[in-house]
Amino acid sequence: MNEPVYDLRGHYAGFVSRLMAFLIDRGIIWAIVAMAAAVTTYLFNLVGLPLQSCHYSPTFPGVVCLVVQLSLGVFALSFAPLYTILFWTLATQTPGKYVMGLRIYRMNGERLTFRRALRRYVGYLFSFLAFGLGFFWITIDDQRQGFHDIFADTCVVYSWDAFQNQRIIHRMSMKLFGNPFFQNPEPFYAQSALARDASEDDGRAA
Repeated sequence: MNEPVYDLRGHYAGFVSRLMAFLIDRGIIWAIVAMAAAVTTYLFNLVGLPLQSCHYSPTFPGVVCLVVQLSLGVFALSFAPLYTILFWTLATQTPGKYVMGLRIYRMNGERLTFRRALRRYVGYLFSFLAFGLGFFWITIDDQRQGFHDIFADTCVVYSWDAFQNQRIIHRMSMKLFGNPFFQNPEPFYAQSALARDASEDDGRAA
């Protein structure tokens, strides 16, 4: 029996594909932060400053140890929002969303400004603080918006590269939930935005 395959280009993206993109991005972020911490720790061990065991003291090595530890902490906390917001602003998609064939736009089809992307990221907090309801709201909203999307007036749509990904998403959602969340997707009217960005991507690739 042939499984159905939908051409979702320009349609609002569902919960499963967005969750997979989120997990891919979390994996990338975790790997980069862990690698930065490991490399920094290794280099300081070479010069006799073991970051795992050194403590602050009013000496040059003690001050350096404290500064490096604080810097690693700040980097670990700030990298995820910077990674996410900058990719949203500059590319309309993070690497995870690129893999899943997704893009983020304002509801009027415009790209996100830095302020708009920051607002959307802050909206993540509302979705988390509502015991995750803000994310599961995607499954019942006609435009597949989570609380953070509603707060920032944004939406996530399948890009022109989403056709091949659809077979995987359909199979996974059928196995996990017994039905495809995207069976009757609503169209995103700003097709020109997708065509424009696809054209720009092709130009850069050439």
